[in-house]
Amino acid sequence: MTPQPAKRRYRNALEQIEEGLHACWQNAQDLVKASDQLLAAELHAPALSLAVLALEELAKLVAIDGLLFARPDDWKADDFKKATKSHAVKLSILEVLPLLLRHLAMFDPRWTEPTFKLVLTAGITQLVEDGDAVMAEMPDGSFQMLDDWKQRGFYAACTDSGFVASSSAVPPTLAQKVRQLAWRATTTLDFLLKGGNLERYIQEARSIRGELSEQQLQALEALGAQMATERFAASETKDNKDGEED
Repeated sequence: MTPQPAKRRYRNALEQIEEGLHACWQNAQDLVKASDQLLAAELHAPALSLAVLALEELAKLVAIDGLLFARPDDWKADDFKKATKSHAVKLSILEVLPLLLRHLAMFDPRWTEPTFKLVLTAGITQLVEDGDAVMAEMPDGSFQMLDDWKQRGFYAACTDSGFVASSSAVPPTLAQKVRQLAWRATTTLDFLLKGGNLERYIQEARSIRGELSEQQLQALEALGAQMATERFAASETKDNKDGEED
């Protein structure tokens, strides 16, 4: 009798992952709404802080998504653990959100519709542009600095010249840019997950878990890693060429 191929032992049940994705999705929406209310009341400093928290929830969602096929001891499980303990790690993960959005779109019943693809492409393009606008305000050009701004939005700062209130420490224009990024990210995610799409996404993962062996999953993961490396290499080459033209 031919032995059955070994199945993977997963870190999390799919019910846990679905619950986590839904919770982060809802929290991000609530935080953006709260940020909007603070901006309407001309409280731009705490509005920025809540917008950053919304972005952190979205980054946590990306980390949770990484658990779909994660073993208890692999790098995806390790990344999730780091993301739950470090704000900086969560904010660095935020940079791959557009890739996850494109991936989620493939499970939408509207995927074959030209209009859907046009709307999706426009939304993700605007998301990247909003992200670039925020990064341009960061000295190191990364989202990780948003954690420092979040603290400034919540607390009075102690400087060499004395204490500074949050309303003076946080530029209103930066608060608007961070809020815009958080709003764009949450609304694009909502566009892709509502209408039963999250449930369809989890069901597809359940089918893959049931059908593929450990060896087959490893082969797919190796292929995915190779494609990601090639994609980022091509992106860096394009960015370098664009920089030379400027």
